[in-house]
Parts: sequence; structure tokens; C-alpha cells
Amino acid sequence: MRFFLDENETPAILPPLRAVFFHHEFVTALDEGLSGVLDRELIQEVSARGFDAIMTQDRNQLSIREERDALIETGLHWIGHRQPDADGLLYIVNSTAAYLAAMPHVLEEMSSVTGAHAFHVRNLPLQKGQRVTVSRLKF
Repeated sequence: MRFFLDENETPAILPPLRAVFFHHEFVTALDEGLSGVLDRELIQEVSARGFDAIMTQDRNQLSIREERDALIETGLHWIGHRQPDADGLLYIVNSTAAYLAAMPHVLEEMSSVTGAHAFHVRNLPLQKGQRVTVSRLKF
């Protein structure tokens, strides 16, 4: 399957996605020369270029009627998540981990559905205590 990474997603998530899901193609807006294209036209062009889904943080694509209609008309799947409440490395790690954990389920569902669907990827908890515990080793 072919996945288009919207320009609001960091391209830093691509190497892990490409490495793990190597049977699939992940391409950025910059790669395709589609940076700055308005969403309705973008959705139509991404579909015309043979992509199966757009990966984005732009939840407005689901609520703005013209953009949602473009997804439905083209059959392009929408895969997205909320922007993590983090910066720098934690932002990249959270986005990457969320997509890596969700993609097996997304791929399974995409292979069995017809028509455009929205896949809402859930971010991971960001607090240190939610991700790891630390304890001193003792003799």
C-alpha cells in the first residue's frame, strides 16, 4: 500500500515506518512536490497518484465538508492523530511509536474495507511515570 505523509507530519517518522513496513511505501508532500497545496486539491491529487491513504495531524480534513467529501469521493483513507503535547525528541518518538503500534491494525482493516475510512491513531502517554519506572539495584 502507498501512504502519503502530509506536510504537517514530521518526516523523522519515515525511517522507522519504512524499515518495519518495508512492503509498503511512505512518501512525503515534499517528495511529491505537493507542499503548500490546499487540502481539497491535495486529497484529489494524492488519490490520482495512486496513494491509498493520507497520514496527517489535520483533523479538519474530517470536519470541513469539502475536504471530507473529497476523501469520500476519491476513496482515500485518512490516518491521523492529535499533535503530541511535546517538543523535540519526545515529539518525534511519540509520533513514531504511535504510528508503529497502530499500523498493523490499520493495515489489517484497510485490507478488508471498501470506501474511505478514518483511522484515529492514539498517542502514547508522555509522562515518565507512565512509560518507565526507575529503581536502584541493590546487593
